[in-house]
Amino acid sequence: MNFDYTYIILFGLKIFEPVTILTNAFITIFCFYAFFKIKTFKGILAKEWAIFFLLIGLSSSVGSIAHGAHYQLGKLFVNVIIFLMNAISLVAIYFCFKAATTFLQLNKKQLNPYVNYAVIAWIVVLLIFTFVYNKFLIIKIHAGIVLTYSIIVHYITYLNKKEGSGWIAFGILISFSSIAVHSLKLSVSDWFNYKDISHLIMLTSTIFMVKGALLKLKSLETGNLNLKV
Repeated sequence: MNFDYTYIILFGLKIFEPVTILTNAFITIFCFYAFFKIKTFKGILAKEWAIFFLLIGLSSSVGSIAHGAHYQLGKLFVNVIIFLMNAISLVAIYFCFKAATTFLQLNKKQLNPYVNYAVIAWIVVLLIFTFVYNKFLIIKIHAGIVLTYSIIVHYITYLNKKEGSGWIAFGILISFSSIAVHSLKLSVSDWFNYKDISHLIMLTSTIFMVKGALLKLKSLETGNLNLKV
Protein backbone atom coordinates (compact mmCIF):
# COMPACT_ATOMS: atom_id res chain seq x y z
CA MET A 1 0.00 0.00 0.00
CA ASN A 2 1.22 3.48 -0.89
CA PHE A 3 0.99 5.46 2.38
CA ASP A 4 0.96 9.24 2.66
CA TYR A 5 2.30 10.44 5.97
CA THR A 6 -0.22 13.01 7.17
CA TYR A 7 -1.21 12.39 10.77
CA ILE A 8 -2.84 13.76 13.91
CA ILE A 9 -2.23 13.04 17.58
CA LEU A 10 -5.38 11.79 19.32
CA PHE A 11 -5.30 10.84 23.03
CA GLY A 12 -1.55 10.42 22.74
CA LEU A 13 -1.82 8.12 19.71
CA LYS A 14 -0.48 8.98 16.26
CA ILE A 15 -3.29 8.46 13.73
CA PHE A 16 -2.07 8.53 10.14
CA GLU A 17 -4.16 9.69 7.16
CA PRO A 18 -7.15 11.00 9.18
CA VAL A 19 -9.00 12.31 6.11
CA THR A 20 -8.66 8.94 4.39
CA ILE A 21 -10.02 7.23 7.51
CA LEU A 22 -12.94 9.68 7.55
CA THR A 23 -13.86 9.14 3.91
CA ASN A 24 -13.58 5.39 4.44
CA ALA A 25 -15.91 5.73 7.41
CA PHE A 26 -18.52 7.46 5.21
CA ILE A 27 -18.47 4.46 2.87
CA THR A 28 -18.64 1.98 5.75
CA ILE A 29 -21.60 3.67 7.45
CA PHE A 30 -23.61 4.00 4.25
CA CYS A 31 -22.87 0.42 3.16
CA PHE A 32 -24.01 -0.94 6.53
CA TYR A 33 -27.18 1.14 6.18
CA ALA A 34 -27.68 -0.31 2.68
CA PHE A 35 -27.13 -3.84 3.98
CA PHE A 36 -29.85 -3.57 6.64
CA LYS A 37 -32.20 -1.76 4.23
CA ILE A 38 -31.85 -4.36 1.47
CA LYS A 39 -31.92 -7.24 3.96
CA THR A 40 -35.63 -6.50 4.56
CA PHE A 41 -36.39 -7.88 1.08
CA LYS A 42 -36.70 -11.58 0.32
CA GLY A 43 -35.07 -13.61 -2.42
CA ILE A 44 -31.63 -14.48 -3.77
CA LEU A 45 -31.17 -11.14 -5.56
CA ALA A 46 -31.73 -9.18 -2.35
CA LYS A 47 -29.32 -11.47 -0.52
CA GLU A 48 -26.58 -10.95 -3.12
CA TRP A 49 -26.97 -7.15 -3.14
CA ALA A 50 -27.02 -7.07 0.67
CA ILE A 51 -23.83 -9.15 0.92
CA PHE A 52 -22.13 -7.01 -1.73
CA PHE A 53 -22.72 -3.78 0.18
CA LEU A 54 -21.86 -5.40 3.52
CA LEU A 55 -18.51 -6.59 2.17
CA ILE A 56 -17.72 -3.20 0.66
CA GLY A 57 -18.39 -1.65 4.07
CA LEU A 58 -16.21 -4.22 5.82
CA SER A 59 -13.39 -3.73 3.31
CA SER A 60 -13.50 0.03 3.90
CA SER A 61 -13.41 -0.40 7.67
CA VAL A 62 -10.48 -2.82 7.49
CA GLY A 63 -8.70 -0.41 5.14
CA SER A 64 -9.10 2.35 7.71
CA ILE A 65 -7.11 0.28 10.21
CA ALA A 66 -4.20 -0.02 7.79
CA HIS A 67 -4.28 3.69 6.93
CA GLY A 68 -4.44 4.71 10.57
CA ALA A 69 -1.82 2.36 11.98
CA HIS A 70 0.72 2.29 9.13
CA TYR A 71 3.81 0.44 10.35
CA GLN A 72 3.48 1.40 14.02
CA LEU A 73 2.35 -2.14 14.85
CA GLY A 74 4.89 -3.79 12.55
CA LYS A 75 5.08 -4.75 8.88
CA LEU A 76 3.41 -8.14 9.44
CA PHE A 77 0.34 -6.46 10.97
CA VAL A 78 0.01 -4.10 8.02
CA ASN A 79 0.45 -6.90 5.48
CA VAL A 80 -2.21 -9.04 7.17
CA ILE A 81 -4.68 -6.13 7.29
CA ILE A 82 -4.03 -5.23 3.65
CA PHE A 83 -4.54 -8.85 2.60
CA LEU A 84 -7.85 -8.99 4.48
CA MET A 85 -8.98 -5.75 2.83
CA ASN A 86 -8.05 -7.01 -0.64
CA ALA A 87 -9.58 -10.45 -0.03
CA ILE A 88 -12.88 -8.97 1.18
CA SER A 89 -12.92 -6.65 -1.85
CA LEU A 90 -12.45 -9.60 -4.21
CA VAL A 91 -15.35 -11.50 -2.66
CA ALA A 92 -17.48 -8.33 -2.80
CA ILE A 93 -16.75 -7.98 -6.51
CA TYR A 94 -17.95 -11.57 -6.96
CA PHE A 95 -21.33 -10.68 -5.45
CA CYS A 96 -21.57 -7.66 -7.76
CA PHE A 97 -21.15 -10.07 -10.67
CA LYS A 98 -23.57 -12.55 -9.10
CA ALA A 99 -26.30 -9.94 -8.62
CA ALA A 100 -26.13 -8.93 -12.28
CA THR A 101 -26.18 -12.56 -13.44
CA THR A 102 -29.02 -13.52 -11.10
CA PHE A 103 -31.17 -10.67 -12.36
CA LEU A 104 -30.65 -11.78 -15.97
CA GLN A 105 -31.66 -15.34 -15.11
CA LEU A 106 -34.39 -14.89 -12.52
CA ASN A 107 -37.06 -15.94 -15.01
CA LYS A 108 -35.30 -19.24 -15.75
CA LYS A 109 -35.94 -22.43 -13.80
CA GLN A 110 -32.28 -23.07 -13.11
CA LEU A 111 -29.19 -20.89 -13.19
CA ASN A 112 -26.34 -22.02 -15.38
CA PRO A 113 -23.78 -23.24 -12.83
CA TYR A 114 -20.72 -23.39 -15.10
CA VAL A 115 -20.14 -19.65 -15.45
CA ASN A 116 -20.51 -19.27 -11.70
CA TYR A 117 -18.03 -22.10 -11.04
CA ALA A 118 -15.52 -20.50 -13.41
CA VAL A 119 -15.84 -17.14 -11.65
CA ILE A 120 -15.41 -18.77 -8.23
CA ALA A 121 -12.28 -20.55 -9.48
CA TRP A 122 -10.97 -17.24 -10.81
CA ILE A 123 -11.63 -15.60 -7.43
CA VAL A 124 -9.64 -18.35 -5.70
CA VAL A 125 -6.73 -17.81 -8.09
CA LEU A 126 -6.83 -14.07 -7.45
CA LEU A 127 -6.94 -14.64 -3.69
CA ILE A 128 -3.76 -16.71 -3.98
CA PHE A 129 -2.10 -13.97 -6.06
CA THR A 130 -3.24 -11.39 -3.54
CA PHE A 131 -1.81 -13.46 -0.68
CA VAL A 132 1.55 -13.75 -2.45
CA TYR A 133 1.88 -10.22 -3.84
CA ASN A 134 -0.61 -8.21 -1.74
CA LYS A 135 -1.06 -5.64 -4.53
CA PHE A 136 -4.14 -3.43 -4.84
CA LEU A 137 -3.55 -3.37 -8.62
CA ILE A 138 -5.03 -6.89 -8.81
CA ILE A 139 -8.22 -5.60 -7.21
CA LYS A 140 -8.48 -2.64 -9.60
CA ILE A 141 -8.04 -4.82 -12.70
CA HIS A 142 -10.56 -7.40 -11.52
CA ALA A 143 -13.00 -4.70 -10.42
CA GLY A 144 -12.74 -3.07 -13.85
CA ILE A 145 -13.60 -6.35 -15.60
CA VAL A 146 -16.59 -7.16 -13.37
CA LEU A 147 -17.89 -3.58 -13.41
CA THR A 148 -17.72 -3.56 -17.22
CA TYR A 149 -19.82 -6.73 -17.32
CA SER A 150 -22.26 -5.34 -14.76
CA ILE A 151 -22.74 -2.00 -16.48
CA ILE A 152 -23.51 -3.80 -19.77
CA VAL A 153 -26.11 -5.98 -18.04
CA HIS A 154 -27.80 -3.09 -16.27
CA TYR A 155 -27.64 -0.79 -19.30
CA ILE A 156 -29.32 -3.43 -21.48
CA THR A 157 -32.02 -3.98 -18.86
CA TYR A 158 -32.39 -0.20 -18.55
CA LEU A 159 -33.09 -0.02 -22.29
CA ASN A 160 -35.76 -2.65 -21.71
CA LYS A 161 -37.31 -0.35 -19.07
CA LYS A 162 -36.37 -2.42 -16.04
CA GLU A 163 -36.90 -0.42 -12.84
CA GLY A 164 -33.68 0.64 -11.11
CA SER A 165 -31.28 -0.55 -13.81
CA GLY A 166 -30.45 2.99 -14.96
CA TRP A 167 -29.46 4.05 -11.43
CA ILE A 168 -27.20 1.02 -11.05
CA ALA A 169 -25.60 1.49 -14.48
CA PHE A 170 -24.93 5.17 -13.77
CA GLY A 171 -23.51 4.32 -10.34
CA ILE A 172 -21.12 1.80 -11.88
CA LEU A 173 -20.12 4.35 -14.53
CA ILE A 174 -19.21 6.81 -11.77
CA SER A 175 -17.11 4.13 -10.05
CA PHE A 176 -14.77 3.95 -13.07
CA SER A 177 -13.64 7.50 -12.37
CA SER A 178 -12.64 6.35 -8.87
CA ILE A 179 -10.31 3.76 -10.41
CA ALA A 180 -8.89 6.43 -12.74
CA VAL A 181 -8.30 8.94 -9.91
CA HIS A 182 -6.61 6.31 -7.77
CA SER A 183 -4.43 5.01 -10.63
CA LEU A 184 -3.36 8.49 -11.78
CA LYS A 185 -2.97 9.71 -8.15
CA LEU A 186 -4.92 12.90 -8.82
CA SER A 187 -4.69 14.93 -5.61
CA VAL A 188 -5.58 18.39 -4.34
CA SER A 189 -3.07 18.32 -1.46
CA ASP A 190 -1.44 15.93 1.00
CA TRP A 191 -4.48 16.35 3.24
CA PHE A 192 -6.97 15.69 0.43
CA ASN A 193 -5.24 13.27 -1.89
CA TYR A 194 -6.23 10.75 -4.54
CA LYS A 195 -7.36 8.23 -1.93
CA ASP A 196 -9.74 10.71 -0.32
CA ILE A 197 -11.13 11.82 -3.68
CA SER A 198 -11.59 8.25 -4.91
CA HIS A 199 -13.37 7.34 -1.66
CA LEU A 200 -15.87 10.17 -2.13
CA ILE A 201 -16.44 9.07 -5.73
CA MET A 202 -17.00 5.51 -4.48
CA LEU A 203 -19.50 6.80 -1.93
CA THR A 204 -21.41 8.66 -4.67
CA SER A 205 -21.33 5.55 -6.85
CA THR A 206 -22.62 3.42 -3.98
CA ILE A 207 -25.51 5.82 -3.31
CA PHE A 208 -26.68 5.50 -6.93
CA MET A 209 -26.30 1.71 -6.89
CA VAL A 210 -28.23 1.34 -3.63
CA LYS A 211 -31.00 3.54 -5.03
CA GLY A 212 -31.21 1.32 -8.11
CA ALA A 213 -31.07 -1.93 -6.16
CA LEU A 214 -33.90 -0.80 -3.87
CA LEU A 215 -36.07 0.24 -6.82
CA LYS A 216 -35.40 -3.09 -8.54
CA LEU A 217 -36.20 -5.13 -5.43
CA LYS A 218 -39.40 -3.17 -4.74
CA SER A 219 -40.53 -3.76 -8.32
CA LEU A 220 -39.83 -7.48 -8.02
CA GLU A 221 -41.69 -7.64 -4.72
CA THR A 222 -44.76 -5.89 -6.10
CA GLY A 223 -44.67 -7.81 -9.37
CA ASN A 224 -44.31 -4.66 -11.47
CA LEU A 225 -41.04 -5.76 -13.08
CA ASN A 226 -41.20 -7.79 -16.28
CA LEU A 227 -38.33 -10.27 -15.90
CA LYS A 228 -37.86 -11.13 -19.56
CA VAL A 229 -34.84 -9.35 -21.03
